[in-house]
Amino acid sequence: MNEQAILDQALKLSSARREKVAEALLGSIKRPSQRHLEALWAQEAESRVDGFLAGKIKAVSGPKVLSYRQTK
Repeated sequence: MNEQAILDQALKLSSARREKVAEALLGSIKRPSQRHLEALWAQEAESRVDGFLAGKIKAVSGPKVLSYRQTK
């Protein structure tokens, strides 16, 4: 069966079954290494600190964050 035939058959599945197939296919693709993910998080953290120091991001107190979380 060629790729187009597989795709045609997959598209006939229910949305729930298509979601399972999509997750399985995406999960089979090479994922980024732990080192790469850590580098991305470090970059994000640095960006947030820079934004805070530049006044582009405001701080929120811990109690306020926790109270917001409890209301959801």
